[in-house]
Order: sequence, then structure tokens, then C-alpha cells
Amino acid sequence: MIKLLEHTRRPDVSFSRNGTIRVTARVARVLSLCPGDALNIAITNGEFLLHAVHISNSFSRHEAQCYPSKRGSGNYCANSVRLCRALLDAVGVNSNKVSFMVGQAVDRGGIIYVPIITLHPL
Repeated sequence: MIKLLEHTRRPDVSFSRNGTIRVTARVARVLSLCPGDALNIAITNGEFLLHAVHISNSFSRHEAQCYPSKRGSGNYCANSVRLCRALLDAVGVNSNKVSFMVGQAVDRGGIIYVPIITLHPL
């Protein structure tokens, strides 16, 4: 049997070695992302958790700061070479770009974390 469509679901988050991070509208809604917020990854018990750092002063520049990818779209982009390369190296991916699905959101201490499913990169 041959599968014509390998993956039928669009990936939730993508990381590139050049530092580009792309987040879908669904993940942006879960994390309550606004333009100027920053993305970060926490590692706990070998699990990678994506979370938003909500910055009150939007006039300053932070690493991995989010911005809408297109007007009217709920998708967001961010740039951080250090964050992308650290994740790709920790997961053991050698390609220049990798996409992941995310799991169910978890609230820990008032911060919403979204687990990145790193076992099956796309």
C-alpha cells in the first residue's frame, strides 16, 4: 500500500538554523501571543516546553520577539539563532529546518507551557 499524503496535519511550530521561528495561529492563541512578546523554551525532565514571555514595554528589542507574519493572519514569527540552534542540537536534528507538532497546553505557576513533540519531527 502507498500513502499519497504522508502528513495530513500542518505542523504547529517550525525552527530553522538561520534563527527563524514560525508559530501557527492555534499555538499563538493558546500562548496569548501579542506583537512584541518573546518566545522561550524550558526543558524539564527531558521535555521541551514552549512558552511566551509577555513584555510590558514593547519599545525595547528582545531576542525571539514575536511579530505577525502577515496582516490578518494569526500566525507569528520570531528570530533567534541561539534558541533555534540550541533546540535543534539538543534534539539531534542535522537538517536546516524542522517542524514539530505540539501537545496539550499546561499551566504551571500562572505560565502557559506547550510541550513540543520532538520524537517525530516533520
